[in-house]
Amino acid sequence: MNKELIKDIDNKFYTAKNDNVFKAIFCDEKDTFLLKTLIERCLKTKIELIEIHSPEKIKENIYAKGQRLDVLVKADNKLINIEINSGYYEALHRKSFGYIGGKYSEEVKVGESYLDMGDIIQINFTWELPKKYPILGEYPSIDVKTGIQFVDNFNIYEYHMDKIKELWYSGDKEYEFLAIFDFDKEELKKVGTGDKYMTEFKKKIENLNNNKRYKEFLSAEEDMRKTNNTFKEIGRREGAEIGALEEKRHIAKNLLKEKVDMKIISKSTGLSFDEIENLK
Repeated sequence: MNKELIKDIDNKFYTAKNDNVFKAIFCDEKDTFLLKTLIERCLKTKIELIEIHSPEKIKENIYAKGQRLDVLVKADNKLINIEINSGYYEALHRKSFGYIGGKYSEEVKVGESYLDMGDIIQINFTWELPKKYPILGEYPSIDVKTGIQFVDNFNIYEYHMDKIKELWYSGDKEYEFLAIFDFDKEELKKVGTGDKYMTEFKKKIENLNNNKRYKEFLSAEEDMRKTNNTFKEIGRREGAEIGALEEKRHIAKNLLKEKVDMKIISKSTGLSFDEIENLK
């Protein structure tokens, strides 16, 4: 690894906005304090039993690619899925709903009675949500006119992480336990010692960022993701360009049928005379 890249990695501070970092902090099967406290504060209720039930077992080796998973836990009679969304895109909620809907369908098949089902809950921590979304959105399945619930054991909670950070900067500490997910080094210095959850989180995030090997893993994964996204964008643009060219050719062909002068066709479509000639 070249010196410049090592220097960049050393200077980089990874936050829990990165889903791998989030899982490394919260998915410790030997110590569930942070995850238990997080869920209790999000749902505003106490939970007594918590087990991590990820789609693939969280591996002890934190460098394993299998760690990039949704967090699925069982707490009391609740099945809770937690998603970290570092960015918003148009189909995000469809994807998110599709996953938790699938888990609901699986749970329907368990037990001797449909009444045996526990609560199915999804908690999304999402950055870059449009401004129209609230700080905390709650989305049960209810009738919009009467407020009657279609089912009483399904709910989705989504936190607008950018608004939560803004709230923290304004001095409101209500959601500080979530704002800390994306604290940089300087912001972490402002975290007090009176809250065990905040103190433990701070210690874990700092330890991860002091682990050079782990940061190299994150950097390589980040680079791979950016490379894949670049190729996807190139493909999308090339596809758009091909589609636009085909549209121009289609227009040119129709104009040729109408005996329109080639100069006009060229000016209208941007095609060269040779390209138009080849369409005859």
